Amino acid sequence: MRRKLPSASLTAEDLGGLKALVVDDHANTVRLMVDVLRAAGVGQVYSANDGLSARQMLTRRDPDLIFTDWRMPLMDGLDFTRSVRMAAVTPDPYVPDPEVPVIMVTGHRSAREVELAREAGVNEFVVKPFTPAALLSRIQLVLSQPRHFIVSNGYVGPDRRRKAELAYAGPLRRTNDPEEVIDIVERQAARDTISVELEAMRRLIAARGGVDRATLQMTYRVMQHTRFRARQVRDKMLERASDALLSYASEVGGMEHCEADVVDAHLTVLGQILEADDHDAVGAAKRVRSLEALIRRKRAARQALAA
Repeated sequence: MRRKLPSASLTAEDLGGLKALVVDDHANTVRLMVDVLRAAGVGQVYSANDGLSARQMLTRRDPDLIFTDWRMPLMDGLDFTRSVRMAAVTPDPYVPDPEVPVIMVTGHRSAREVELAREAGVNEFVVKPFTPAALLSRIQLVLSQPRHFIVSNGYVGPDRRRKAELAYAGPLRRTNDPEEVIDIVERQAARDTISVELEAMRRLIAARGGVDRATLQMTYRVMQHTRFRARQVRDKMLERASDALLSYASEVGGMEHCEADVVDAHLTVLGQILEADDHDAVGAAKRVRSLEALIRRKRAARQALAA
């Protein structure tokens, strides 16, 4: 019988009862995903480096959801997913729950790859390189919108029919997508999305004991998303603050060369702008100017050292 999963509010209380399994043959990716999930409040997180090892862990850990890489040695993500789903037809002592949500983590998402993964029984996708919010949003999706499980002669897995993603907030994909939205509801939705992503990023940095190369690279992607969303809804101060860090990273030769205090200052100011009244333009502008002053001081210090 399929277990009843917690609600999808993504609070620490809800996520604390979850068990997640991360399957990937790259140790750094595994560590990063595990840190993201634990920082978000997922109660138990386990890992395996290939599909065969993951199968052996299923019966011992009985996870509530699985994140799996696509290409791995011994047994890849597709074969692993198929083996889990087929337990609904032929009982498998290694698979306690053939309906467990499976989220595919992949570096590519072509139409053909999506089709192959859907046919294997995958629920959702996360595209590498990912952000903390990308992982958490997929958890929310499988918890809040569980799909009917189908067992038929030609297919075993979650219902493959999907509704259009009306709330998509990533980079524009089609030429007829709007360049910007100015509706008040859309503006608040964008700010809420940014807030969740920044908070997830701050938790990850804290869980890892500070910034490192992986978190710096992820912060860069988060800032790109933040700038894009802010630009969509004409939130000038959020756009200006995120652009300040992106520009600084470009100036110093890449995000990995940014000082920890600069990154922390930008995340703090962005959080303050989001928490403040949306109409407090004066306060937001003052906070952004403080960031720009910090960057000027850093620039002057570098120039002094180079002289």
